[in-house]
Amino acid sequence: MAIREGKWRCPYCGVVSRGAELKCGGCGATRDKDVAFFLEDDASEVVDAALLAKAQAGADWLCQFCQTSNNPAETGCRNCGAQRGTSPSRAVREIRDQPAAPSPPPPRRGSGCFKWVLAIGLALLAGFCWFSFRKSEDRVSVSGFEWERSIEVEAFRTVRESAWEGEQPAGARVLARSREVHHSERSQIGNKKVKVGRKDLGNGFFEDVYENQPVYREQPVYRTRLSFEVERWVRDRTARASGADQSPVWPNPGLRSGEREAGRKERYVVLLKGSSRDYKMDLPQQRWASLRAGQGFRAVVQGGSRVLSLE
Repeated sequence: MAIREGKWRCPYCGVVSRGAELKCGGCGATRDKDVAFFLEDDASEVVDAALLAKAQAGADWLCQFCQTSNNPAETGCRNCGAQRGTSPSRAVREIRDQPAAPSPPPPRRGSGCFKWVLAIGLALLAGFCWFSFRKSEDRVSVSGFEWERSIEVEAFRTVRESAWEGEQPAGARVLARSREVHHSERSQIGNKKVKVGRKDLGNGFFEDVYENQPVYREQPVYRTRLSFEVERWVRDRTARASGADQSPVWPNPGLRSGEREAGRKERYVVLLKGSSRDYKMDLPQQRWASLRAGQGFRAVVQGGSRVLSLE
């Protein structure tokens, strides 16, 4: 794994020195425990044998008396002469690469104009919402009625459908078969070595960190697709009846052989005349049937058009 030389910044004068240097190239101060090594993005791989040997010798040890950094081969502090004894070594730590942050979008041309348009649009939207949900009252009277009833009719017919083999309905008559992709399965086909970070060796050098990551391939899985005929109940038509009175009736669906009712729907609407406009309001049949033409009410209106209640 590649080894690269880092750098360190002198905490006294701010000069940046090579990682292999134990003294600041600016003020001559010996690097101490407060020095943090860093690696530039374009740092090249170390190929010099002497530098490699220094990098692989181990982390510096810090004199427990003066905090000076010393090479691991030295038995006494190069600054104060104290024996190494139990002086600690610099920490060796692994630094994981962070995923690159997405690039910010380029600035829009005419962004000032866009902001004004957006502000106006939001103001109009706020006004529309306020008006749509605003409640008011109006005096109304019943001016008419409307009703509508409908019956859905289904027919038992032969239809053509498709499904995966084994999922076709009972009684299906197969017309054709084909091999199609049903889904895909992910399988590991190997490994690849990926650089995931770097290791601070605690002596001014860094070592690339790699790990094996699996390599996958999406493999299509084929199954048999069937085209078949089968008898089903399908929607055929809708019978409707409507009127402008209070005598609703159900339409005659005129069922024939092989047909059936599939559901009924009904709607009852009262017409209301207000002080300045007319309204329509859906009601349950019992309430609708109890009203009479000319009856007066106090209506709660939302958004100027939808009647919420009659009192």
